[in-house]
Amino acid sequence: MIHLRRTAAMLAMRHRSLRQQVTLLVGFLCFGLVCIVAAGAAYIAQSRVRGIVMANEAQQAAMIANILNRGMFERYREARNLAAMPALKTIWTGDPAGIRQTLERIQASYPDYAWIGYATPDGTVQAATQGMLEGQSVQARPWFQDGLKGPAVGDVHEAKLLAKLLGPAPNNEPFRFVDVATPVHDDAGLVIGVIGVHLSWTWADETRQSILGSQFYGEGRSIWILSTDGTMLLGPQIGSKPFSEEQVLSMRQAKAGAFEDGSGAGSMLTGFAAAEGYRDYPGLGWIVISRQPDSIAYAATRGIVWMIMGLGCAIAAIGLVCALFIGKSVVRPLQTIIEAANRIGRDPAITQLPRVTGSLEIVQLSSALRSLLRRAGAAEQQVIETSSRHAKDVSTLRHLAETDALSGLLNRRGFSLLADDAFSLYRRYERPLAVLILDIDFFKTVNDTYGHAAGDAVIRSVGAALTKALRTSDKVARFGGEEFVVLVHEVDAGGIITVAQNLRRAIEALTIEHQDHRIAVTVSVGGAMARRSDEDVQEVIERADSALYRAKAAGRNRVVIDGMQIQLASAVA
Repeated sequence: MIHLRRTAAMLAMRHRSLRQQVTLLVGFLCFGLVCIVAAGAAYIAQSRVRGIVMANEAQQAAMIANILNRGMFERYREARNLAAMPALKTIWTGDPAGIRQTLERIQASYPDYAWIGYATPDGTVQAATQGMLEGQSVQARPWFQDGLKGPAVGDVHEAKLLAKLLGPAPNNEPFRFVDVATPVHDDAGLVIGVIGVHLSWTWADETRQSILGSQFYGEGRSIWILSTDGTMLLGPQIGSKPFSEEQVLSMRQAKAGAFEDGSGAGSMLTGFAAAEGYRDYPGLGWIVISRQPDSIAYAATRGIVWMIMGLGCAIAAIGLVCALFIGKSVVRPLQTIIEAANRIGRDPAITQLPRVTGSLEIVQLSSALRSLLRRAGAAEQQVIETSSRHAKDVSTLRHLAETDALSGLLNRRGFSLLADDAFSLYRRYERPLAVLILDIDFFKTVNDTYGHAAGDAVIRSVGAALTKALRTSDKVARFGGEEFVVLVHEVDAGGIITVAQNLRRAIEALTIEHQDHRIAVTVSVGGAMARRSDEDVQEVIERADSALYRAKAAGRNRVVIDGMQIQLASAVA
């Protein structure tokens, strides 16, 4: 069987030109050598890079754990200092307003203190920042019970009642807190109360984001914080357990280290470090995880491999040039055909390939290409004619599909295409974008009084007036009935009011003549500026539509912009 394959390969090579044989042999040899060298280099480089990256990930995790420990130590120390400060001894037994004022000053010095409260020994909150939870009992809360015994720190948790009072978190996730509590003693050493501090867990998230966003932290890397039992406290899928109990136990015993995690879609080089506290802060047993996809970690290795491949290809190219030079004299007739083919379409005098002599293959190739050119010329003319008709038909259909037949403006579909593109540019480059919705006031009265033909004339006149009053970069569309929508580019909050008022005044000053009647109309205008929180342009349109309803309710013929006081819009009107 092997002998038959070898014989077939030799027969195939005999039917190739000398240039082809030399080129194939040199190409296969160079390619094989390049692959062998590249594979060896990749293996060596990847092994070394893996060790370096895993050590770096462990070091990063240890650094972050140290940052968390020191941050929690500062909060722990501040709470104890607050309870033991001699200057404040008389405040804790004084007026609750004075206690509240002191607590609010402390909160102002560190905004991540979501709540600070002072509770009497029976668990009643006597004073708290912003007056939250005052008069309520916290006797059953773990932080209060631990705080009666001595300085204590509680792990991350949710506080639903406090979260309701604080409002939504900045990232729209449930509020979570770390508790710090410490007892307050009188001069005799008796516990007269407990100071409780709820530290917002967003503090840790901001620390993580600042590290991830630094120029030294590569793309695709992630930082997680796990509780002592391996529950996700900060990272994707909060509350899940990404590692097995055995892995968590191993990390806690090892304190710091690195391993390769292949449990997900891709292999991750993972470093870890246990946060064991700092000085007299006991720590909560957090485990910090720093991860990086191996595909990113080995990017430098791939660069080396590609460099070797490039060098090998350059050497292969030199070999190929030598092989081509050797076979040049043999394939000169083929070169003649190539040169003539390259000139077709560039030189008007060349419309056909020349007849050449040489090997049987060259003669057959020349004849086949000449026949192909004759067929291609006829087919090309047919394609050009068909394409021209198709382009005209597509252009006509697209215009009809995106244009309002009555006003000649864009319709809803045409506007949506432009608006989606504009919103994408806004999200990418933060170029200001706004939407205005105009509705003709008492349009039904126009139809009832003068007839639908007069209503159509009003629609056309209003559309023309809006187009004339807008910049060429702004687009106006009719969504149906008496409603018009305007897409305004490059305008700030003050400018959108000016644009809206200009449009309103243009319509107010418009006199429409229909038969023997002179019709005057006004419009109500609602508007909204695009915001980063908007998922798409439809949310901007919905807010503008809500503003339009407020303009209608406020008396019509006026402008209301979303997010501004209606008195301001009315005053400008």
